[in-house]
Amino acid sequence: MSVLAKANARKLLDKYCIEKPDQLNLVKIANAEFLDVRIEKLEHCFGRISYKNDFGAITISTTIKDKGQENFVLAHEMGHFFNERNKNQSVNCEGKSLVQNSGKEFDANVFAAELIMYEPWFQNFIKAKKLSSRLLSDIAEYFNTSLSSAAMRYAELGNTPTAIILTTNGIVKYSMINKYFPYHFIRNGMKVNNNSYTSDFYKGNEIPRTAEEIPIEAWFLEDFNYKKDQFVMEQNIPMPSYNSCLTILWEK
Repeated sequence: MSVLAKANARKLLDKYCIEKPDQLNLVKIANAEFLDVRIEKLEHCFGRISYKNDFGAITISTTIKDKGQENFVLAHEMGHFFNERNKNQSVNCEGKSLVQNSGKEFDANVFAAELIMYEPWFQNFIKAKKLSSRLLSDIAEYFNTSLSSAAMRYAELGNTPTAIILTTNGIVKYSMINKYFPYHFIRNGMKVNNNSYTSDFYKGNEIPRTAEEIPIEAWFLEDFNYKKDQFVMEQNIPMPSYNSCLTILWEK
């Protein structure tokens, strides 16, 4: 389905003749597709979409203060509509839905990432740039999206060896590792290692806002290729409302 989700996003860009990121106005496109967009108080979710017979309404939570995240949530809800429009349904999406790696929520994320960070645009923007905290912030700003979606898009399309790890309650829920990264095994269910700054988040301690160097055993002690005295860069994106954290790792 993820291939179809990507195709659905590209069809929408073609339909409205969008040739560069600053031409993309999601609210106008949603309205043109008979989707009303509202900003209202929501309980226990970031976004909601309800639709029937090609008409619907998208609601974005007032708790979202970051415009980039608001934009990605809107694109995610549009993804449910364009990927699953043969259904009449109402879908509530929590914050963790925006970083899922399987199912309908993942497909909605694929749609959103391709719509906002269309692959040719993204490749052109990151060309010859070294991955850093600054670059991730620049990506998020340029494409008007969330920092977490920018990081995940980079892990998908970038050339720097990169790994993304989602943890909840101090436990690894899933990981996404690109082909360039030298280690590939992180066990789901593994407890966060004290050598990672992620552990400080779960202890209630302040964590660095930018990337910091950590030993590789903080995450890959169980990997068959593990070697001592190797280090990677780690940056964390906390999601305190869900007691979760998105961790980005890359080679120095």
